[in-house]
Amino acid sequence: MTTNGDLIKVENLKTWFPIRKGLFSKVVANVKAVDDVSFAIKPGKTLGMVGESGCGKTTVGRTLLRLIPQTAGKVTFEGKDVFTQTSSDMRELRRDMQIIFQDPYGSLNPRMTVGTIVGEALKVHGIARGQELQNRTVELIRKAGLDPEYINRYPHEFSGGQRQRIGIARALALNPKFIVCDEPVSALDVSIQSQIINLLQDLQDEFNLTYLFIAHDLAVVEHISDYVAVMYLGRIVEYAKAEELYADPKHPYTMALLSAIPQPDPIRKTKRIKLQGEVPSPVNPPSGCPFHPRCHKAIDRCKTDIPVLEQKGSDPEHTAACWVTK
Repeated sequence: MTTNGDLIKVENLKTWFPIRKGLFSKVVANVKAVDDVSFAIKPGKTLGMVGESGCGKTTVGRTLLRLIPQTAGKVTFEGKDVFTQTSSDMRELRRDMQIIFQDPYGSLNPRMTVGTIVGEALKVHGIARGQELQNRTVELIRKAGLDPEYINRYPHEFSGGQRQRIGIARALALNPKFIVCDEPVSALDVSIQSQIINLLQDLQDEFNLTYLFIAHDLAVVEHISDYVAVMYLGRIVEYAKAEELYADPKHPYTMALLSAIPQPDPIRKTKRIKLQGEVPSPVNPPSGCPFHPRCHKAIDRCKTDIPVLEQKGSDPEHTAACWVTK
């Protein structure tokens, strides 16, 4: 999955949250939110990361930006080890690494105007002041598809889609190279989702941006991703080029997710694969393959041995962690 020329490279990333009990807050267990995840993204490309709620995809995005401390593993950005950077070095690095949050309502300060929200990073990093700050803020708001006249309005005066555009403008302020898009359309209406995705694609083409696009909807990810990583219970279970994964999924979990995508053609019938039970707890995951209790193809080996990502089919970039599929 990783080759030379990568903008960002994640190796064996683990993010565990300790569970403490008793008078002395002794650690009795760990929530293994991210458990040995590796991937890489090349400049100007988009990696879509999908999975059910609670699979760890948002934790991956926030950990590699150092918004959450890692337990183990390594993240390099343009050859720099993100986790070993000093505070001052990390301040500089953050100019190239930004995030668009999932909640367009909770991610904006209700006491700040749009202009202040978008221009804050420019001011904090000493990039622009006075009239230049005003001009650059207006341009960012325009790039995000909003009327510059909105600059003195407050977040409560906008719809969800408009608020997400403000969040996008804020992420663009420092001219970043890499943006974590943390479910940026999941809280929006379907018609607005397509507008935001089109905006993100246009901005990517214009500024050569690199995205980690996190979502739980495979139909959304299909239209923006070059590669797709499917996560389950803190692990990547399948990784492939987007067109390859949608045309020929190898992991039973991916097959189930794809079967749940609504078909716009009422005549075309697809067989829905219904998963049994709930996602197991990341505190006490099942033995063997973590997906085997819900898998419609599980064999005895799945209950005892943990599968590793390995090539499936003819494409060397198409890997899946499954004992059954070839």
